[in-house]
Amino acid sequence: MARNAEVSPDGSRVVYESAGLLYIKDLPDGEPKLLTRDRRNHFEYDPTWSRNGRKIAFVTWDDDELGHIHSVSARGGRSERLTNRPGHYHGPRYAPDGRSIVYKVTGGGYLTSPDWSVETGVFVIPAKGGDSRRITPNGSNPHFGARDDRLYVTRAAEEGEGQALVSIDLNGEAPRTHASGEYLLRFEVAPDDRHFAFRENYHIYTLPLPPGGNPLEITTGLDSVAMTKASGDGGNYPHWNQGGATLNWTLGATLYRAGVHELFVLTPEDDEDGGYSAPELGAPLAVHLDADVPDSVVALTGARVVTMSNEAGGVIENGVIVVNGNRIVAVGSTDSIRIPDEALRVDVSGKTIIPGLIDAHAHVSLGVGVIPEQNWSTYATLALGVTTVHDPSNDATEVFAASEMQRIGRILGPRIFSTGDIVYGAKSSYFADVTSLDDAREHVRRLKAQGAISVKNYNQPRREQRQQVTTAAREEGMLVVSEGGSLFHMDLSMVADGNSTIEHNLPQSMLYEDVLQFWGQTNVAYTPTLVVTYGGLTAEDYWYQETDVWKHPILSNFVPPHILQPRSVRRIKAPLGDFHHIKSAATAKLLADRGVFVSIGAHGQREGLASHWEMWSFVQGGMSPLEALRSATLTPARALGMDKDLGSLEVGKLADLVVLDANIIEDIHQSDQINMVMLNGRLYDAATLNETVTGDRRTKPFYWQ
Repeated sequence: MARNAEVSPDGSRVVYESAGLLYIKDLPDGEPKLLTRDRRNHFEYDPTWSRNGRKIAFVTWDDDELGHIHSVSARGGRSERLTNRPGHYHGPRYAPDGRSIVYKVTGGGYLTSPDWSVETGVFVIPAKGGDSRRITPNGSNPHFGARDDRLYVTRAAEEGEGQALVSIDLNGEAPRTHASGEYLLRFEVAPDDRHFAFRENYHIYTLPLPPGGNPLEITTGLDSVAMTKASGDGGNYPHWNQGGATLNWTLGATLYRAGVHELFVLTPEDDEDGGYSAPELGAPLAVHLDADVPDSVVALTGARVVTMSNEAGGVIENGVIVVNGNRIVAVGSTDSIRIPDEALRVDVSGKTIIPGLIDAHAHVSLGVGVIPEQNWSTYATLALGVTTVHDPSNDATEVFAASEMQRIGRILGPRIFSTGDIVYGAKSSYFADVTSLDDAREHVRRLKAQGAISVKNYNQPRREQRQQVTTAAREEGMLVVSEGGSLFHMDLSMVADGNSTIEHNLPQSMLYEDVLQFWGQTNVAYTPTLVVTYGGLTAEDYWYQETDVWKHPILSNFVPPHILQPRSVRRIKAPLGDFHHIKSAATAKLLADRGVFVSIGAHGQREGLASHWEMWSFVQGGMSPLEALRSATLTPARALGMDKDLGSLEVGKLADLVVLDANIIEDIHQSDQINMVMLNGRLYDAATLNETVTGDRRTKPFYWQ
C-alpha cells in the first residue's frame, strides 16, 4: 500500500509513503530509497513537491510530540522542522512561488492526544518555517492552482449534501464555488487551472475547471461538458504534474499516469486508437520489507493446553509447547517432549493455554491519514487475547497500510485482514455502482490490488447485482462476506448464491428444518455478531448490565477513561427476556450442529472484551464452553481459509496463543483472565503488553496516562 504518492513536477521521480516512512524513486523502474536520513523516532506522511522540484514537504507524527511539518531537499538527507508548535497536521502543499506552505489542521482526542486541538482548519506557514496563520476554519485538502493569491479547498456543499470545490483568497475571503457533488470524495485542481480531477465510485475522473460563480454539479454520468474516467479498476490520490499536462494516481502499489492530450480526445475519429483507454500498466512502487519474526526458542511448560486439534479440544494436562521463531515445533505432555537446550523456559504451571482468538467480524480504529505509533484500541484488543482480526469494512488506504506496519513490527496489534472498502449498494460517498459483471470485476480487482483477501457484498439492491459481486470475487479467488441488514430473504438468497459468509444475525427467533437442512448442505459460514444483535437488546447491552466493564483490570489499562466510562458506567437495565442475543445464539447453535461454520464477530464494540462476550453469549444459547471456544479459534480460521496457519496449537502453525489464569473448559466466563499473550512467537505480558523473554519491547505511557 503506497500512500499519498506525488510525481515530481518534471515527471522524473515519485515520492510516497509506505509503512510509515517516505520513499523516493526514479521513474519508471528505479529502486525505492528512503527519502530522509532522520532518526526513526517518528512516522512520516503526506509528502509534496515544491513547484521547482527542489524541496519536499511532509508531515511527521510522534505520539508524544504530535505532528509537525518538515521539509527536506529533493536529493534527500536530514529534514528541517518548519512548525514551531505541535498539532494534528495533514496534506501540506507548496504555493506556486515556493514561499509558503498550506496544510490542514484537525483535532485529536480519540486515538491520539487532544492537545493542540482548539484551532483547526486550513493554515499557512512560510516555507522556511516560523509562525503559522489560520486562513479559514472551514475546508480540507488545501492546494493551489496557477495563482499564489488564491487557494482551493473542499467544503461541505451549501445546498444539499456532498462536497464542493471552493477557491478563496489567503485571508479566507472572496469564496467562489466551482463545482459540487453529492457522492464524491476528493477534488484536485491542475497547476495551470485548466482542469481538475475528482474521485467518485472509487474511480478518478477529470474535466475542465469551471470558472466559478455558477457551480457545476458533478456526477459520474455528467454529459454537459467533456469528462473522462481516467482510471481502469479504480484509483486513489489523484494529482497533476508537468504544469497540468499529466494526471497521476495510484492503486495499491502501482502508479498510473495519463496525459491531458490522451484524456480529452474529442471523438474516436480524432484518435487512431479509438479514444481514451485507461492505462493497464503502471510504475511499481512496491517496497519489500522483512516481516517481524523473533529468533528465539521458547518452551512454555506445565500448563493445561487446549490445542483445539480435535472435537474433544485436544486437551493436554501438564503440557509443553515449544516455539522456534514464529512457529510451533512441538506440542505434547511434559514426559513426551524433549525441550531444546537453548530454549528459554517459561513455567506456566496451573494455567491454561488456548489458541489466539480470531475475531471474524471486527471494525478496527486505525487513524485518519496518521496511524498512531501506539494505538490503544489495537493494544487493548491484543492484550485481551485477540491475535487476528478480519475487518469487513474499513478504508482500504488505512487498513492495509496498518496491516503491513503490524506485520513488520512497526506497530503492535493483532494480525489485520480486511475487505477494505465495502462494495456498497446504497447511495452515499461509499456507493459502489454495479450494473454489470464487468463493474463488479473492477471493484473486486481494485480491492485485491490494495491487499484485500475478501469482499464485503453489502446492500446491493438487486439479487443479480449481488450475484455479480460474488461471481467476480470467485474469479479472483477471494472470499465474499455478505450482509443482509436483518432481511431474512436477502440473507437466504445470499446463502443460495454461494457467498462465503453471512454477516450479522438472522432476525428470526427460531429456525426450522427448511432453513437448517438448506444452509447445512452449503459451505456458507455464519458470523451472527451477537454484540449487535438485530431484533432486540444486544449482548453488548447485556454484558454492560451484568459486569462492571470500566473496572476491567486489562481493558482499563488501555482504553482512555473518557471513552470507556461514558458507555459502561451508566448502563441500560432490562429484563433477561428483552435481550434477543440469547435467542440468536440458540439459532446459531442449531446451524453449527448442522455443520455450518459459526464464528465470533465482535464488530469493534468493545476492544477485545467483546470477543469474550461473543463466546459467553454462545454458551447462553446452548453451546458448551469448548464449542464456544471453537467459534473463536479453529472455526473462524477455517471459514477465512487460514487454518493451515491459525486456529489451533499444532506443529507447524504460527505461534499465536493465550495464557489464562483459569480453566475455561469448566467456566467460559473466565476467558478474559489473561496472563500472557503470544503473537507470532513474541510473548507479551497481558497487563502491560511489555514483551517478556522474546524481546525488550516496552509500552510507553498513552496520552491520558
